Amino acid sequence: MFEFFNKNYRHIRSRHNIPYSSGSAQGNTPVTSIVIPCTGADYIEEALLSAEFAARFTQDIEEIVIVSDQPEQAFGPLPAKTRVVTLDVPLREESYRYKQIYRSRLIKIQAPLQAKGEGILMIDSDLNLLNAPNINMHAGHLYSSFRQGKMIAKLAGAEESAIPAYYKPAIRPYFEDHVNGAYLAATRQTWKRICPLWLTLFQDTWELMNDSQPPTDQLPLSALLDMLDIRTINLGEWANWPVSKKIGGTSAVIPAEVIGAHGGFPLSEWQKYLQDPTRPLTFKGQDYTRKVRYLTDAEKKQS
Repeated sequence: MFEFFNKNYRHIRSRHNIPYSSGSAQGNTPVTSIVIPCTGADYIEEALLSAEFAARFTQDIEEIVIVSDQPEQAFGPLPAKTRVVTLDVPLREESYRYKQIYRSRLIKIQAPLQAKGEGILMIDSDLNLLNAPNINMHAGHLYSSFRQGKMIAKLAGAEESAIPAYYKPAIRPYFEDHVNGAYLAATRQTWKRICPLWLTLFQDTWELMNDSQPPTDQLPLSALLDMLDIRTINLGEWANWPVSKKIGGTSAVIPAEVIGAHGGFPLSEWQKYLQDPTRPLTFKGQDYTRKVRYLTDAEKKQS
């Protein structure tokens, strides 16, 4: 209860998880660029599918940018308005257990800066846009959906010497709610402020921490939002709708209100959606994603 007497806490709390319906959250910069990070040959198929959905259901978008460590020719024919940007990012040392995931985060954190538009929406490669994102943005705001869970819990049990000093005075990592990194929108100006610091904090955090867990980009993001005094805007549940959690393991129709459908495997079910959005689909349960996407490098080779 004593945090309410902390002026900085009250300031951050008032600028966190603001409903998009609030008039002050809405600016005049629409989404012009959709960015899809994609690391590793295993994820090319889903990135192309995500780009196909974006091309089909967001006709007013100026560009779709797949940002990858893979060469453009590996993607083959591209959906309309889509281009590929290949980044060269370093690998962790051979002994690090999550080299692939670490590398994917480096790609993701730098991906928004590869867009040319002024309004940039970055989505994970396993997120499909089923409706056009109607977001009008202010500079200095980050637009997302929110999920429950304290980001600071990622540091539980860590050696004191392995915890970067900037987490202790931070506010947002201790909140029960945090922005979901699978769907993030901001103006170009805002991304230019966020990405360099995000990269620095991510690398610093996971160079100090051991490799007992997959390196998350959302922990350093929660801290830098405090540092840069960014307002975080909640776009609501339909922006980033968790398919496996909501309908996994059953046969069901995707609700028409869904804007961003996150997850949903196998990908062949999404091909059925493209043919008929009213058709019942059968996706795997919510435990599937963690089993196949958060493996150590050794486990990935065995799968």
